[in-house]
Formats: sequence, C-alpha cells, structure tokens
Amino acid sequence: MPVHEESFAAGTPCWADVMVGDLENAREFYGRLFGWTFEDLPPEAGGYVMARKDGHAVAGAMAKNPDDPSQADTWTVYLAVDDVDAAAEQARSAGGVFFLEPMDVLQVGRIAVGADPTGAAYGLWQAREHTGSELVDEPGTLVWAESMSRDYPASKAFYADVFGYRLREIGDADFSYSVALLGDSPVAGIGAIPAQAPADVRSHWMAYFAVADCDAAAEQVRALGGTVRQEPSDTRYGRVAVVAGAQGETFAVLQRQ
Repeated sequence: MPVHEESFAAGTPCWADVMVGDLENAREFYGRLFGWTFEDLPPEAGGYVMARKDGHAVAGAMAKNPDDPSQADTWTVYLAVDDVDAAAEQARSAGGVFFLEPMDVLQVGRIAVGADPTGAAYGLWQAREHTGSELVDEPGTLVWAESMSRDYPASKAFYADVFGYRLREIGDADFSYSVALLGDSPVAGIGAIPAQAPADVRSHWMAYFAVADCDAAAEQVRALGGTVRQEPSDTRYGRVAVVAGAQGETFAVLQRQ
C-alpha cells in the first residue's frame, strides 16, 4: 500500500475536495463508489469532512453555503506550495484572481482558492500538519489532475510562470495537450478543450481517481444516481471515463494499464 507521508513538491496536485448541496448524499455516493469512510472534523472546521481509504486521508467534502447561489457542486484540485502568500501574489501578477484569500486552516495548513486567467478554479495548499493525500496509486485515490482550457496558450504560460512547470507537448493535430513536469517527473496535465465540446464547458481542473475497473466504476456511478459524461475509452495511460456524481459534480475515473 503506497502511503505518502511527506510533503508534496511545490506544484504537485496534492489534494482534492468536493463541495455539494447535500453532504449526506455525497457521503453515501462516494462511500459506495470508492469505499471511502468519512470522519467528521471538530466544529471549528466549519463542517468539513475527511474522506479516508483504509484509514488514510484521501479527499475532503463540504456542504455549499445555502445563502450563496454562486457556489456550484464541484471538485476542487489543490496544488502544493511552500508559501501560499508568495504563490498567490505570483499568480495575481500572472493574471490570476482569488475568491478565498490566503488564510490559516486551524493548525493543518494554509489555503487560498482562485482561478487562472482562463477561469479555471484551483486551490493552493501550504502543508503543516496535513500534507495532502496520504495514500497514492491505489483505487479510490487521486491519481492525476489536469487543467482543461478555453485558451491553451494562456494556461500554459500561467502555470509555467507560477509553478515552474516544464511543459512537454504530447498532443496531435486534433488535440492539444502538454504534460507538466517538475524536474523529470510528470505531475499534471494542461490541455485545450476540444472545439466540438459544448459551448457551456468552461475552463476547469479535472480530478482523476484510480479504479480497478473503469467500466464497472462507470456502471456503478449510474447505479448510484450519477451520470457518465464520456463513456470508458482506452488511452495510452489507461482506460478513462468522465463521470458526474449524483449532484452533478464532474470528475474522472482511471484504470491504469
């Protein structure tokens, strides 16, 4: 079991959490889909819930504020940073904005949430007691994350500038996509939203969770009240499906080769 206890290198997707209108529904959905159990944190955590796999923290969940109609049912990917305040300032200088300014989260870390210049929302996480996902490369854990953009050149420039990514193009004439490298290690992807995608598909970050069987996971999503947005298909990295939870929050499942 690959347990990850140390801090993630700056720029690495290290955590993901979901915000939904019905938190109990989400607990049931993801508990059955991924085998997660859920830990209710102390009241000062504001209702945040920790999802665990085999006892290890792997994701978070929270309820939307019913008084804030701007909040959506969505997954948020967090990128590790050594200094949230410095990273946020650099992101602003590169054209980013922030909805949640840098702030401490109890004693576990420091956080900020914003969007890149194309509108894709993401979070920054400076680890203290909580380093991020404690389990990797196992079914039910965050295994990949990518920024899909309506302005591919702008996204590449932003993430290379702010996080120091070295970008390696792996796409083709029909699909623009780069792997983001820290040193020689691939940590994330940046891609162009295909022209044939519906107009309402905006720039976004996509969280991928590992599964043992992509087709079975997609069918289970349907059985649990979710939807399959893109049917399972083979890629050079494994079999992938894009799905949505019962409340419409989109994510992907990946069966590694």
